[in-house]
Amino acid sequence: MPRTDRSPLTAAVASFVDAYDVIVLLPKCWSYPDRENATAHVVLGEIGIFPHTDCRTALPGPRGEEAGVPLSPEQSAAVLRERCLGFLFGSPHLPIHLDGLIWQSNGELPVDEDYLAGVDRDMNRAGLRPLGWAISERWPSPHRELPEPGRLKDLSFVQRYQPIAGRLRTALDARSVCRT
Repeated sequence: MPRTDRSPLTAAVASFVDAYDVIVLLPKCWSYPDRENATAHVVLGEIGIFPHTDCRTALPGPRGEEAGVPLSPEQSAAVLRERCLGFLFGSPHLPIHLDGLIWQSNGELPVDEDYLAGVDRDMNRAGLRPLGWAISERWPSPHRELPEPGRLKDLSFVQRYQPIAGRLRTALDARSVCRT
């Protein structure tokens, strides 16, 4: 936790910083990014139900529910920011330079590519660089796991993530280099 002595971690990261392009830290039980030691900050925002309509109204009778009114891409982006990115501004209240944002949906998205492009434009306007949209084949486990090594040889798995990886590499390459 933030009050613990983190100097061993800081020393370990400093000793390996020249060996890797990017150091990403996934802190256990933290609800905010490691602002001190990571060399890049990329958010993976998980989407439960994609916000493409406003709230639904429960109605009496056999149908029981009325479909909501469609949201604009800008409204949808605002809902996603509110729902998924609150931890960026959580405790401690320190500024963070966010290199990019990847959205992951657990299932197919109910909107088309033009709609997603509108969401991306609004995220960019808000200062959150969109890097891509990923579809998860299954609900993620409570413990984030890296893919099995054999899975990385499966072209159908790897090809889905190549455009996102390319955009991430471009975003990271565009950063100004400042090492101390």
